[in-house]
Amino acid sequence: MIDYAEKIVRLLKTTRKELNDYSFEKSKQYGFTGPQLFLVFVLYKYPGLSLQEVSEKIGLSKSTVSGIVDRLVCQGDVVREIPSEDRRSVKLFLSSDFSKKHNLMEIKRQFLTDLISDASTEDLNTVINGLEKIYEIIQNKKLKNTEK
Repeated sequence: MIDYAEKIVRLLKTTRKELNDYSFEKSKQYGFTGPQLFLVFVLYKYPGLSLQEVSEKIGLSKSTVSGIVDRLVCQGDVVREIPSEDRRSVKLFLSSDFSKKHNLMEIKRQFLTDLISDASTEDLNTVINGLEKIYEIIQNKKLKNTEK
């Protein structure tokens, strides 16, 4: 069993690294770093998030996200707004100029379809089924652990 577990963990780790490398290279084509592009996608889908909420959604520390936001603000792609009802909080939005400069849906479509364009439907279904199975195994284990 340990051999299976080690192989699964190693494959997930190397796959994540390869995906990050791909994301880094692809995002450069659009004038962003990988983390910047992911942050932009999150703000497109969930405008008005706090720094902490963005941090949780993209899985990076709050200080790292703060630096990314600072650079995007300097580029004019993100704006910080302080709500009048809570002056202590800051909400993040894509700037009004962002959509004039970038077609985010086209970037997302291109980014994702290029990733899998050479794979067969059968291979894609195999990958999806395998990932769903790993997720199911982990969820079942978590459920058993909470029942103890």
